[in-house]
Amino acid sequence: MSKEHTIEVHKQEFDETYTVYTEQNGDGWVGWIQELPEVNCERKTKKELLKALEIELHERLEAYKVEAEEWDKQFEEDAKAGKLERFAEEALIDFRAGKCEDI
Repeated sequence: MSKEHTIEVHKQEFDETYTVYTEQNGDGWVGWIQELPEVNCERKTKKELLKALEIELHERLEAYKVEAEEWDKQFEEDAKAGKLERFAEEALIDFRAGKCEDI
């Protein structure tokens, strides 16, 4: 029988609550985080499982933060190098042609 638990992440940049599902599996426990299915593990006790999931969650969120910072840096470099100019030009052409809608 699955039981639902929550882990609250108290870092300012990750101020969210994530849902953890746990299930007894033979002599051990398995668990996963609904919002981030790649965060999952198996441990002997439920207490160990919840702690391991919390650690994995923090590691995954930190990795996402680093990836986002790297993407932002690359985007900024591409913009400075003029690599995005053609997209701006295409957008202006579409706008002038009436192909854009208000959202």
